[in-house]
Amino acid sequence: MTEANRRTSVASRGSFGALAVLVACGSSGAATGSSSSDASPACAPSDALWAASDYSSSAVGALSLAHGVTSTNLGVDLGADPALAVSNGRAFFVARDQDLVFEIDPVCGTPKARYSAHVASQAGSSDPQDVAVASDGSMWVPLYDVPTLLVLAPDGSVARSIDLSAYGGDGNPDASAIAIVDTPAGEKAFVALERLSPSFQAVQPSWMLRVDVATGVVETHIELVGRNPFGMFQDGPLLWLAEPGNFDSADEPLAGVERFDTSTSTTALVVSEPDLGGSVAQVVVSGGCGIAIVADATSVNATSLVTFDPTAGTPIATGANSPLATSGFDLEGLAWVRGALLVGDRSARAATGYPVHTLDVTGTCALSRQPDQVFLPLPPVAVLP
Repeated sequence: MTEANRRTSVASRGSFGALAVLVACGSSGAATGSSSSDASPACAPSDALWAASDYSSSAVGALSLAHGVTSTNLGVDLGADPALAVSNGRAFFVARDQDLVFEIDPVCGTPKARYSAHVASQAGSSDPQDVAVASDGSMWVPLYDVPTLLVLAPDGSVARSIDLSAYGGDGNPDASAIAIVDTPAGEKAFVALERLSPSFQAVQPSWMLRVDVATGVVETHIELVGRNPFGMFQDGPLLWLAEPGNFDSADEPLAGVERFDTSTSTTALVVSEPDLGGSVAQVVVSGGCGIAIVADATSVNATSLVTFDPTAGTPIATGANSPLATSGFDLEGLAWVRGALLVGDRSARAATGYPVHTLDVTGTCALSRQPDQVFLPLPPVAVLP
């Protein structure tokens, strides 16, 4: 997946100070095997994990609302195009351009193990996008540049390689995100397919695959209402999808925020892109408040924070009256943490680093920005509680 297509690094790119090798060296030439470090030392309590990158080098760590950044980990193999994932009580840093998945300590972000997600038959990067953990401890990794859903055993070896080529008109359905959910019909993996063809354009329907975890069989695909499922936020059995459609347009009716119910495999577009005033890059929902980062249709894709009622499907604050906006594609990383909203900002560099803004959220979904307390060493790309 290219940066021009996704315009994000989530959902999450060199050197900052001295580089430290995070994990013992291991082969990354094939999607087999792993390497592990010793048990992680005790670390300070934290509220969220973060990933940051200048698209040349990357860092990962933890933060506290009360104490700011509590840990920072830099390494030679963190790559230039990171993502974060949390699933089943485990946390992962995905170095997408390096075809590496690091399991990290969920409290301090210190890498504990490294797994390869490279497909040997692929000349370039396989581009792993996300990680979901099944009840048996296996790690399910959708690949973007190879039509494959990779299933790694707990030791990092390949347990399954599920062929997805039949689900894309050009032979690759562009798998972008995954969630594993215990449904009434058993444990299922739900895989979002962007299906951007031709030339990375959202001109055909996107799909959600439902895969049986026990057998690895793709049971069905469900056509999504919106196009280009760019990011996924899980709230119990509900999956909230950020669907920007095409980033060069901000008035597409088949784009916005979609709610997918895994218990029934039914879906609905809750609020549309024209209503929000921009292409949705990321979304989080809590109770009666939905918050999204949207981008405008200019060449710089300037970002802003918008709010909406996830039950009524009505906008509250749109891109036109946003409480937080930037002049470029700079808002990256969105998370609920202890009742507050955290938003990463790549544009507002200070002497202490790049801020992760804290906003209080009222019962009416009104946002109030608080003084910045958290600053990252590199521009933020992802924040997860």
